[in-house]
Amino acid sequence: MEFRLLGPLEVRRGSEVLDLGPPKRRALLLRLLMENGFTVGVERLCDDLWNGRPPPSAMSSVHAHISRLRVALEPNRARQEQAKVLCSVPTGYALRVPPEMLDSVQFERALQQAHSLVAGGRVGEARKETERALDMWRGTPLMDVSHHRFAQGETGRLEELKLSAEELLTTLLLQEGQISQAIIGAERLVERDPLREASWAMLMRALYFAGRHAEALQRYETVRALLARDLGLDPGPALRETQMAILRHDTVVLRPPHRSQATVTQRLPDEPSHDAGWNLPGRAAELGRLSAMLRDSAAGQTGWAVLSGEPGIGKSRVSEEFAQRAAASGVTVLRTRCAEGVPGARTNDRQLRALTQAFEDMSAETGQPAPALCVIEDVHLASDEVRGLLSVYARTLREAPLLVLCTVADEPGPVTERFLADLAGCNAEQMHLAPLTEEEVELVVHAAVGDDAGADAAHDYHQLSGGNPFLLTQLLKQPVDPPTVAVPPAVRSVVRARLAELSPAARRIIDNAAVLGGRPDMTLVSRLTGLPVEQVLALADQAVAARLLAWSEETSYEGGYRFPAGVLLHGVLDELSPGRRQSLHAAVARLRAARTGWCDADTATHALLAGPALHREEDGVGV
Repeated sequence: MEFRLLGPLEVRRGSEVLDLGPPKRRALLLRLLMENGFTVGVERLCDDLWNGRPPPSAMSSVHAHISRLRVALEPNRARQEQAKVLCSVPTGYALRVPPEMLDSVQFERALQQAHSLVAGGRVGEARKETERALDMWRGTPLMDVSHHRFAQGETGRLEELKLSAEELLTTLLLQEGQISQAIIGAERLVERDPLREASWAMLMRALYFAGRHAEALQRYETVRALLARDLGLDPGPALRETQMAILRHDTVVLRPPHRSQATVTQRLPDEPSHDAGWNLPGRAAELGRLSAMLRDSAAGQTGWAVLSGEPGIGKSRVSEEFAQRAAASGVTVLRTRCAEGVPGARTNDRQLRALTQAFEDMSAETGQPAPALCVIEDVHLASDEVRGLLSVYARTLREAPLLVLCTVADEPGPVTERFLADLAGCNAEQMHLAPLTEEEVELVVHAAVGDDAGADAAHDYHQLSGGNPFLLTQLLKQPVDPPTVAVPPAVRSVVRARLAELSPAARRIIDNAAVLGGRPDMTLVSRLTGLPVEQVLALADQAVAARLLAWSEETSYEGGYRFPAGVLLHGVLDELSPGRRQSLHAAVARLRAARTGWCDADTATHALLAGPALHREEDGVGV
């Protein structure tokens, strides 16, 4: 299939033009096409398709349109067969089509190729490629959604690219000596956008080479008056330089530059707004900074970035999102993982060869205009060879159009810390992913479960997940009714793996701490276990290293330790046998009753959870 967006929406399968139905269905298809294969929540679709004022029937209408679009896009799909093009996911819908099926992507890639040909001095081929790119246009881009707010940014971007393509074509016509055609093209450009100085400078040069010197100078006065009247500005340096060159008959300055305006014009990842979508809330700043670094790399400024954070915080998700956006823009992307999540594993020879080749190619092609992106995940698990390779290239590869993005887990160890220090010395940008805030969790929850979420759902999910995207995703896969929490299977496996890292003494500390709740008092844990406070704190640090406990300065008056996520606390409690858990609650109840009496609310709660264990003869202290 081919999806034509550069004019009225048209979808072709071979020579057949598909019947896409009414305007709202066409708008829905365009909205999904604009996401480059990523998921859009149903509620966001409703909001976008009705410009922020969806009717009560909007959601059912979207579902009906999705069903009809599937019939059009996959007419041979069996009734029970899973859709492969317009896919359903728990949080919404995604249109999975290769980027090259979109004429807008074909246009941008053709324009990028034209710029590359200009840079190589192949002017004739560049002109033909630019003409081929412009021939793809059939009218206003995204015409079917011209009145929808969601399309305004992309429409403006595509029209700007078309304008740059027309400017490039005019410059190439000048280089080839087709002066009359260049004048016609430049006249059209200034008529379309009278305040665009680059188009006026191009027209002045074309008029000069046509022997119309006085008319070229007159055009300068025209644009100067326009700028003063409409913007209150004087002409910029490029226009003033063109005027002076005409007065001096300086053909060296007036001659079209050999590289033309061969800047990178393919769609580099846009700076995401803070409401860029529920699926990556709280990551707009990181994605925006990475996008800026990739744009800088287009000018030959090699960039190095390190994305760090706790397990499950979304390092891979952010790097994957960014890599896919870059690839959809025509940027060359190489991705590799240093190990498949196994501590101590080493990058295999094939990965090492691929990585080496990529850097060697970059070293040899520092003059290429298009940037490349290299994503290297789990550098904390990398072999010495890979770390050494990266350190060398971080110091030596400085002027290639390349961005290298490394992901690394928190507390990676002294070897990786030295590597990160090496990168810091090479001006690598380090970005740490923080847990999601309650407001960001609310975006995820609302998009996932919609109106089914209760008023306190965001707060409950935030407390249970601690803002960790992995934990949150697992919780959203099943009904959650706090405070009764069913620990998801994947989270249970994580808890068991982390508990296995603890010594028997540290396991005893974490068991007692879990019974005390989310912010355990370590002095009380000391009394429960009969161990000195200093030893309890040292053993608690093992749990911190295993990421079952965390230290927070905000709770220093209570000892500073807390469970980073409610679901981890419940996971630890689930690993206790019922008898063991009741005995621990009984011990806590007795200790608290000795200080506050049995009428204290917390004491009563522990007494209730202790069940029959509270009625045993032993005092329960030192369990």
